[in-house]
Amino acid sequence: MYELWYVSCHGFGHITRCIAQIERKLEIDKFYNCIIICGENQINFTEIYLQKYLDKVILRKTLTDIGLINKVNSLEVDKKKLESKLKIFIKSWNNLLEEELEFLKNYEIGEIFCDISPIGILVSKKLNKKVNLISNFTWYQQYKYLKLDNYIIEKYLELDKLIDNLYIYPLNLDFSHINPKIIKMDFICRKISSQKIQDIKEKYGKSIFISCGKSAQLEKIVVKNFKGTIFTTSGVDVENKDGTVVKLPLDILDTQNYIGASEIVISKAGWGTVAECMCTKKRMILLEREGVLEDTYIINELKKISNTISIKIEKLKELDYLDIK
Repeated sequence: MYELWYVSCHGFGHITRCIAQIERKLEIDKFYNCIIICGENQINFTEIYLQKYLDKVILRKTLTDIGLINKVNSLEVDKKKLESKLKIFIKSWNNLLEEELEFLKNYEIGEIFCDISPIGILVSKKLNKKVNLISNFTWYQQYKYLKLDNYIIEKYLELDKLIDNLYIYPLNLDFSHINPKIIKMDFICRKISSQKIQDIKEKYGKSIFISCGKSAQLEKIVVKNFKGTIFTTSGVDVENKDGTVVKLPLDILDTQNYIGASEIVISKAGWGTVAECMCTKKRMILLEREGVLEDTYIINELKKISNTISIKIEKLKELDYLDIK
């Protein structure tokens, strides 16, 4: 019996929070087996991260989602390009569904979990399984907020109405447009190693973590008056005038430990990074993206409950540590 996970291939936050749960199940249940279906980059990452469990995990690469598409060198959503991609994607749903059913006929499937992938919802219904959505938002909410074409909004609303069980993370959007069974979740992230955090601190000293997500590409960020180390991820070009910069590799498996070792985290307000900050009790400077409902809501809620401020993306061009610390 295989538990089936369909995960959005938008960025890496969705796959890392699913891996966090799957890893725990693999550790405590010797009979647990699962199939994880996601995009190529995310599956390549998962294959390395769950390497010691590959006898119990089947990985499948396929397009599970479109998510959001940013303008070049920006975190602003490119609505025109996004609408075009989504219309093509929606037309492919039937073919993708047939391909998935052909693949899955060789396995006995138990529960199916969807981290907002439309394909997972469609497969669940076709196999007469409960639609278990596990998230803090859906694409219907995001696309409605962006005022995309009504055709797209209606198609994603139809999917939301199919949800039977909603496993809901903290900092969730309003789900009053549907009425599933609600199961509340807590913040979750991949394993945090206190020893690794200590090792990073001893090696690099005082540090700041700057990330805009592995799917983003931004122009150069200049930091001044900081004599420590700045950790960055792919898509961010940082110059530290008074200290050093360490660019973490794309396939790094434990960004959560570098977050845990840092004094301040500067990031877009994706749920995965925020959860890692909450679990390691970090101060956050989050980037405002007015066109993204999830980010805006998370920022506003975090300001009420944690040590968090927000800044406009334009201010990233030059940061003064003496101002932000």
